[in-house]
Amino acid sequence: MMSEDPNQRQEFSSEQQSYGQPSQHEQPPYGQPAYGQPQLEYVSVGPRFLALLIDSVIFFAVDYPLPFLLRAAQGTWGVFILAFSPGLLALLYLIVMEATQGATLGKMALGLRVVKTDGSPINWSQSIIRNLLRIVDCLFCYLVGAILVWNSPLRQRFGDRVAHTVVVRRRRKGQPVEKRGKK
Repeated sequence: MMSEDPNQRQEFSSEQQSYGQPSQHEQPPYGQPAYGQPQLEYVSVGPRFLALLIDSVIFFAVDYPLPFLLRAAQGTWGVFILAFSPGLLALLYLIVMEATQGATLGKMALGLRVVKTDGSPINWSQSIIRNLLRIVDCLFCYLVGAILVWNSPLRQRFGDRVAHTVVVRRRRKGQPVEKRGKK
């Protein structure tokens, strides 16, 4: 009788165990959830625009009374504060809300959230990067960002690509994963 080589048997059994499943050392493809995790539903331009519109209404409600409150600030510093405070407040709002809550109020209202490409929550540095790079994305009334989102398989604008983040639909606990497409 021929004896089997133990190394060949071990290779065969490891192949057999991992058939159809990624091995424990294998990483899922870029932008795909790990084995056993639900598929992320990436969000395109329309819902992002509506969320930004809601956030803009909030910015306006906060920024409109600002000049009246800062009327006492005169001179060079007063002009500086009045010129830059609305933009800085909006940027801080975006950074803080996304880093701490995973979404701005506009995104929350539409059931959206910002996550890492693997589906985990973003951190402060990712929130800072993606929101500072809105400067690039908002060129030509967000046309640059829209073109990038339309041409990205993960629906990422420039800030998302650099920060390795995506905007996805928030699923409620117990809600089944829906497959969208042709029926």
